[in-house]
Amino acid sequence: MFHQWLEQMKQGLDEISQSYSEVPESDRSRMKKEFREIQSNCEDILEGWITLEEQVSILLNKYPELVTESKKEEAGEEFWLDGQVVRSFRQGQGYYQLSMFSEAKPYFNRVVEEAPDFLLGRVYLALSHFQQQSWNEASREFQLVADTADHLRFVSFAHHMLGCIQVQREEDELAIRLFKRSLAIHPDNNDAWFNLGTCHFRLGNYPEAIPQFFQSLRLDPDDWESMYYLSCCYKETGQWESVHFWRSVVYEKTNNPSVMETIAKDFEDTGDIDGALRWYRKLAITDPKRASAYHGLSWNMWIKGEREQALLLIQKGLTLDPQNRDYLFTYVWYLLQQGELKKVEKLLGKLPQKIMAHPQWLILRSRWHVHCRDFTHAEDTARQVAHSEDPYTRSLGYYQLGRVLLDQEQVKEAASHFHAAREHFPQWKEPLFYQGLCHLLDGEIDGTRQCWEQIPMGIPSTSKK
Repeated sequence: MFHQWLEQMKQGLDEISQSYSEVPESDRSRMKKEFREIQSNCEDILEGWITLEEQVSILLNKYPELVTESKKEEAGEEFWLDGQVVRSFRQGQGYYQLSMFSEAKPYFNRVVEEAPDFLLGRVYLALSHFQQQSWNEASREFQLVADTADHLRFVSFAHHMLGCIQVQREEDELAIRLFKRSLAIHPDNNDAWFNLGTCHFRLGNYPEAIPQFFQSLRLDPDDWESMYYLSCCYKETGQWESVHFWRSVVYEKTNNPSVMETIAKDFEDTGDIDGALRWYRKLAITDPKRASAYHGLSWNMWIKGEREQALLLIQKGLTLDPQNRDYLFTYVWYLLQQGELKKVEKLLGKLPQKIMAHPQWLILRSRWHVHCRDFTHAEDTARQVAHSEDPYTRSLGYYQLGRVLLDQEQVKEAASHFHAAREHFPQWKEPLFYQGLCHLLDGEIDGTRQCWEQIPMGIPSTSKK
C-alpha cells in the first residue's frame, strides 16, 4: 500500500511539474492545494519514519543480535552512523524519492558534512545535483566517490554518472572514456553500453556504435531504444535490409506512431513510393490527427501522379497544422506546378517577410518568376540564395540559377551553374542530370555521359526542397 501511495504522490508531482506553467488559473489553484497536501503528507510520514529509525537504532545498540551477519553487511555503515546523521539521510531520501530534489539537498549536505566517509550520502547528494542539472556540483561529488570508494560498484557507478554529465555538456569523446572505465569494472551495465553507443552515434562513428547497442540488447533483449539506434546506424551506412528489419522489430515492441512515420520515411529514402504510402496509410489510421501522415501521403501520391488526391491530402494536413511552414510550402509548390500562378501570387503576398526571406521560399519565388516569364527577377532572387553562407543553400541557389538560364536557352552558362551547385554540395546528384542535359543540348556527348554515369539509379528527387 505504501508503494502504491508513493507512486500516486510521484504522479501528482509530475503532473504539477509538467502542466503548472500552462494551465488556466482555476487549475493552478487546484494544483497549489494538491501540492500543499502532498507536502504536508510527506512531512508527517518523514516524522513517523524518523521516529521508527530512532527506535531501530536504539534496539540495535541494545540487542545487536537482532540483525544477522548478512543483514549487517547489506546495511553497511549506515546503521552505525550517528543518529542525527541517519535522521538527515532518511529525510533526504524521502524527499529524493518524491522527486523533490531542492528539498533533499540540504539534508544530504548535512550528511556529507558530518559523515564525509559515508559514500551513499555523497552519492545521493551528487544525484540531487544531477537531477537539477547542476553539472559542476554533481561532477565534483561523483569524482570524490570515484576516487575514495572501496566498493567497485560505487566506482563504476560514479564513472558512469560522470560520463552522463559529459554527455549533457556535449563532450562525447570524454564521455566515451568514462563509460569505458565504468564498463571495465561492471560490464553488465546495459545503460552504460547504450550510452556508449549513443556517444559514438552522435560522433558519426556508426560502425563503432553498432556493437555497443548489441551489448545493450544482450543484457536487455527488450531494449527497443537500442534497436532503434541500430536501425539508424544501418541507415547511415546504407544497409537497408538491416534498417527495415530493426525498424520492424521496434514497431512490434512499441506500436508507436513516431516509429511508423520513421519507417515510412525510410521507404521514401530508398525510392519505394508504394512502401512509403503503405506505412503513411497505417499511420493515418492509427493516429488520424497526425498532420505529418497526410503530408507524407500527399507528397508520395504527387510523385505517383495522383495530383488531385495529393492536393486534398496536403489541405487536410494544413487544416490539422495550419502554422506548419513545410506543409504550406508543399501546397504552394503544388499550385505552382499546376500553373495556378494567380493563387501562388496571392499566397506569396500574404506571407510575412520573415518567411519569404528563407532560402526555400526564395527558390520558390524565383520559380514563380520563371513561370511568369520574368527572368530578371528570377535570376536576382536565385542569386540571393547563392550568396548564402551554408554550402547546401548555396548549392540550391546555383541550381536554381542554372534552371533559370536553361529556360532562357543560355546552355553554357546554365551548365557552369549546375557544376557550381555540385561543387558546393557534392552529395546532391540532381544538378548532374541538368549539367549533362546542357552538354547534350550543346552537342558535347562525352560530357553528358560523364555526368549521367555518376547518377545512381533510383535516387529520390530533391526538387521540392
